[in-house]
Amino acid sequence: MKRLLASLLFLLPISLFAQQKLLTAENGDKYLAGIVNLKIDGNYRTACSENAIAIPELLKVLEELGFESLQKKFPQVAPPATEFNAQGLKMADISLIYELRVPESVDVILASKLIAELESVVYAEPKFVSFDQYVPNDSQLNSIMPYHYDNINAYEAWDITLGDTNVVIGITETAINVNHPEFVGNIKYNYDDPIGNGDEDNDTYEDNFAGWDMVDNDNNLFINNEIHGDAVSAIASASADNNLGYAGIGFKCKFLPVKVGNNSQTITHGYEGIQYCVANGCSVVNCSWGNTTYSQVAQDIVTWAAVNNDVVLVASAGNATSTNMYYPASYNYVMSVTGVDQNDLFNNGVNAPFTYNDSVDVSAPGINIYTTATFNGQYLYSPPQGGTSMAAPIVSGIAGLVRSVFPCLTALEVIERIKSTADNIDGLTQNVPYAGLIGDGRVNAEMAVSGNPCDPLRVPETETSLLAIYPNPASEEVNIRLSNSANWVIQVMNAEGKLVLEKQINGNKAVINGLSTGIYVARISSQGQTLHQRFSIVR
Repeated sequence: MKRLLASLLFLLPISLFAQQKLLTAENGDKYLAGIVNLKIDGNYRTACSENAIAIPELLKVLEELGFESLQKKFPQVAPPATEFNAQGLKMADISLIYELRVPESVDVILASKLIAELESVVYAEPKFVSFDQYVPNDSQLNSIMPYHYDNINAYEAWDITLGDTNVVIGITETAINVNHPEFVGNIKYNYDDPIGNGDEDNDTYEDNFAGWDMVDNDNNLFINNEIHGDAVSAIASASADNNLGYAGIGFKCKFLPVKVGNNSQTITHGYEGIQYCVANGCSVVNCSWGNTTYSQVAQDIVTWAAVNNDVVLVASAGNATSTNMYYPASYNYVMSVTGVDQNDLFNNGVNAPFTYNDSVDVSAPGINIYTTATFNGQYLYSPPQGGTSMAAPIVSGIAGLVRSVFPCLTALEVIERIKSTADNIDGLTQNVPYAGLIGDGRVNAEMAVSGNPCDPLRVPETETSLLAIYPNPASEEVNIRLSNSANWVIQVMNAEGKLVLEKQINGNKAVINGLSTGIYVARISSQGQTLHQRFSIVR
């Protein structure tokens, strides 16, 4: 799973964030002058404190660079207690990632390479920034048609579930007006830290009652006339049944607003925002932003969120007539979303440029998406927006509904559920050139929340030490191991309860290949004893 790109709004060749210049790499992406992110090997943990590292070889290099400060990026995060999670996936350790500040005159690309060569350092890299995946309102986007409800069968999905207020969607954005009337009913408020009384919950974020600004480290998330964040938030989780003009796809699911961009619409704290969302109870996080540069820091944070903490990550696939990989959508464990128009056509280059490649997971409406925003002090309901920035929160809203009705599914299983229930649109004439490059289909909210994927046989999983299925989820090969050698019959059912595989084995292990992505139940029978266990195929 997978990709992202620079904004269609505007890019400033040089801007300021916390007195840091933006520089341009060879591939066109932007990075902050004077900052290097690095990760220390776990074998050196005892030499590491929150703002110092007692490793002589590293200190010597840092002194040569004239370093100004060294600070853990996530001091509240502990290392994982085990190497693998319950599904057998390797977890990430982000507790030893540091932010190093050096003079702006230092070439941080060369400095990163120098630091990365040290035995005590796992990796070192510049801090790249991201941009929105947004297409502003123009002459082609002047009709107001909330068609995306119908196209994804949202009304039918809401007949099945209206979501759950305990499911929280994290919205990492440029800016969000938390006082917008469409939001006040659906924000996940932190009642342990109301405004005006200091840091009452002792989480180091003073008065983070309604989200947090990761850039300025305060609770003011508003930027005048910055509409991207409001538009994205509304699509995923605007308050429903409130006699106003809009309902978020997640309906009753709450959302946590997190500002990760500065006044020039540059995303400087996107991955810090993901960490904040996870730490504050989000089970889905939307990222309508990105760039073209791979970052090991970012992949570690993504893995930590999805694998260590079971959080669904959804990201926009990019706005370019391109098959390039874009991040965070291109990282492992992230659901990548590209856009289509109201006729399910990947109308690339006509209405908006959308990225397409073989790692896109699904498509969602991305042209003329009716939403809301705050502009010149007014609450607007008539600026139809476009771009994969608007397609991604549609999918995040669906993910919230799926997590509401199927709490038994892991984050990766939620992603596979949405993919496997999407409507295939590759066969549409205009889409044929992009077949296999625009995901498994256009999302279908009704199908995603229908059925009984947690227990297709309506028989509970057997809690026993006699049976082990690993890895789970698996990407290709699935191992089924029994504690004793015997003659067994193994039957595998899909999420609809249909038998897809049956084999007889003599021994204590079977290997299964060739299953498509999805959720399955293995039924193992021998001498009157029957065991059941669920597993998933995730690619």
